Formats: sequence, C-alpha cells, structure tokens
Amino acid sequence: MTSIRSLPVLIASLMVIGLAGPASAQTADSIPAPVPQAAPAPLKGVDTASHSLSLSAGFSDKGGQILSGLKWRVFRAGGDDGDVVKVGESDDPSPKFALPPGSYVVHVAYGLAAVTKHVEISKGPVQDVVVIAAGGLQVEASIGGKAIPPSQLTARVMLIQPSGERRLIAENVPATNVLRLPEGRYYVECTYGDSNAVVSAEISVAAGKLTDATFHQMAATLTLKLVSQPGGEAIANTAWSVLTPGGDVIRESIGAFPSLILAEGNYTVVARHEGRVYTREFEVKAGRDGDVEVLAR
Repeated sequence: MTSIRSLPVLIASLMVIGLAGPASAQTADSIPAPVPQAAPAPLKGVDTASHSLSLSAGFSDKGGQILSGLKWRVFRAGGDDGDVVKVGESDDPSPKFALPPGSYVVHVAYGLAAVTKHVEISKGPVQDVVVIAAGGLQVEASIGGKAIPPSQLTARVMLIQPSGERRLIAENVPATNVLRLPEGRYYVECTYGDSNAVVSAEISVAAGKLTDATFHQMAATLTLKLVSQPGGEAIANTAWSVLTPGGDVIRESIGAFPSLILAEGNYTVVARHEGRVYTREFEVKAGRDGDVEVLAR
C-alpha cells in the first residue's frame, strides 16, 4: 500500500561534464613581444552590457516555488565552434546571473529529475520559471505489523516506460533516503538484508508529493551454529553455505555463528569444519527469528 502527503524539503545532486581545449607549448624565444594596441571602440547599436537572469522552479505552472534541493547550471550557446560553455552555477533556489546578451541553456536538476531550457537575453533583465514535474519516494517495510529498521532496507527502482518495458534508474538506494524522481510509474523492489528477502510493487509518483511505499516482507533472521550437541557452544572457523531446494547458493560465510535474513521457504545449510561436511534441511517462516543448529556428527 502507498500513501501520499505533501512533499517536504528535498535535496538533490547531478553530474556535469566540463569542457577543456588542448594547450600547446611554446618556448620563451618563440613568443613575439606584444604590440601595444588601442582599446577597440564600442560598436554603435550593439548592447554589450550584462543583464540579470533570475531563475526559479516549481512543481507545476500554478504550484508553489521549490525552496531547496536544486542545482542550477547555465551554459552559453551558439559559439563559433558550436560548443556550449558553462558560465555559471548555483545551489540557490532563486539564483541570479549577470550575463551579456546572447543565447543560453539553463539546466536544473532535482534529484533524478532534470529540465533543460533555452533562454534568450537581449536588452534587459529576464525572469524565468522552470517547471519540474517531480516527486519523492520513501521506502518502508514491515513484518507482521512490526516496522523494519530503515537501515536494513534498500530499494531498486525501474521506470515503467509507455511500452511497458522497465528501465533501471537506481539501485542499492538506502531506505533512509528520500529518492527524488520525475512524475511517473515505477517498479520498485525492496530488499530486506542482503540475501533473498525481496518484495516488489508498482508505484506511482506524483509531482509535488511524497509517496510512502510500505512493503510487507515475508522473512526471518536466522543464526547458524555448528554444535557438538543440541544447545552446545558454536564451533569456530566454520564455513557455511545456504542453498535453495534446487541447489542454488543463497549465501556463503565463515564464522562461529553468522546471522542472515532469509525469505520464507525451505533451505539446506552446509557446514564445513576441519575437512568434514555436515548438512541440515530447515524451514523459514515469516517473523520467526531463531537459531539453526547443525550437529557435528
């Protein structure tokens, strides 16, 4: 089940690629002495003064302003070589840039949501509002009505495209974070622990809203022990393998009493110690944490 509430203050980040041209080396003897020149006279009828570009962003045309979590970058477009050059950046929710007349590209990122817009500056200040149709996703989970600590949960998020195909956009996302996403439909997998306790659901993210996606896990936490008698001390330096009924390896570890989280189902555990191999079949039931003892006989 999911619930939607108003989106709180959010935080975002994005990568940008800088452009740099090659440099050529010269010796002191090969560099000609500079020739003094008079400053060129300004061209008549051409505006060379800088004008202010004021920017802000909202979740919709009529929505309120986004007050944090934005990353702005401004690029000068239309150069002789066709390249764009970054001329400014800011984390301010309402930045202002002083720019000479020309064509510019404004890029603003809000988590995994981003918008690019062309802006023309000619004879005066320009104000522009960028619409970012994005929302937030918070992953939560429970077992038998008891909440699982967010630190034990991670999410894998795939965008559901109009064709129905899924495209991976984020994985291993800690549930302690709010993931900022473009408005749309997503297929979300919630993993409890680091083994096979995975559940999934289709989630809709709405612009300007925080979606709480609560998953119901069917798993338990087990501690493995190799003992010489029931209830005895765990034997150290034991190598462990946990297998599905089909023989697929779920988890391997070394130690006296490793702990792991497993989805509900049947398993086989293999313990190896001092050249000997011991096995046991066991069943996992959701919410029933406990020990799995393997007798060294």
